[in-house]
Amino acid sequence: MQRSNLKEALRDQYERKGIYEFPFFCIGRQGGRTAVEILARALNREGKHVYLGQNLGRRSMATNNMVVRFSETRHIPSGISVMRANGMLFMHEALLWPDYGSLDYSQIRRAEYVKKFRSGILMVCTSKKPEEVEYPIDFEGTVATVDAEAIFLEKIPIQPAPFGITSLGLFVAATGDLVKLESIKQATLEHERLKKRVRQLNVECIEKAFEMTRVVQNLKLRGKVSIEEYEGMAQRRPSSEMITPEEKSIGTLWRDHLPVCDVKKCVCIECLAAYFCPEGVISWKDESYQVDYNFCKGCGTCAVECPEKAIAMEKAETVLENLKKAKPSRR
Repeated sequence: MQRSNLKEALRDQYERKGIYEFPFFCIGRQGGRTAVEILARALNREGKHVYLGQNLGRRSMATNNMVVRFSETRHIPSGISVMRANGMLFMHEALLWPDYGSLDYSQIRRAEYVKKFRSGILMVCTSKKPEEVEYPIDFEGTVATVDAEAIFLEKIPIQPAPFGITSLGLFVAATGDLVKLESIKQATLEHERLKKRVRQLNVECIEKAFEMTRVVQNLKLRGKVSIEEYEGMAQRRPSSEMITPEEKSIGTLWRDHLPVCDVKKCVCIECLAAYFCPEGVISWKDESYQVDYNFCKGCGTCAVECPEKAIAMEKAETVLENLKKAKPSRR
């Protein structure tokens, strides 16, 4: 059977068997993996059969792509390719746009599926209203938004904010009766990787996100670029073998805080925290801690691992502003 015919057969199977498919796109440490696990468990509680596929980035703040399929029937196709998306959930608005060479680096090819997703349920974690979302290409359907990060930070002040579970309130509000809010809450309260108090706080975040989600049906969004232009963006390559600051990944857009070292507390003969940096942006130069802020993603790992607690996470805007004011000799 030819590939195009196989795809048509799969789409027909989705239709006949009532299979729903929802890709989730997030940046590492946003809690997307835990969120889709909770969603899968909630659907199981309601007697549905679920398939969960995950394509997780190897680096701490890489983009992670996942797909959830569910149905009343047992016969759900496996594999993490997206065949017939009923909707898509983006945990950061920047994820609507492709990374450099993004068509090659993921089995769930985000840019490839975005360019085909022109109708359905579009869910975006953003402070913008649905009609303000900047979707790359023309779209018509249901658009739902909520500032899940702000809601999470009100309850749990952790940076970067792992608000993936909070976004489940957006999912429930946008998709109607596909899964009940109570099932999501119960699955969260039963999740063994989370501490009891954290489970309860996440449930409160889910409830508030559900209440605050703005949903607009039959909304037409005018695309910012043509499909051809979007494809070109997805297939572009860095200008050299080394990615430049202008070509840095989406992960840096999510950072709110950056690490700063208190030299009075730093007594190591080399930076031990540098061994734990997942991005390799920390160096030991002139007997002092150095960070390449162009590529630091603000994950906070160095602050946790520093044995002397000399590294603290400070607001990114302040750190970068101070860096501009610093004398060249001290940069």
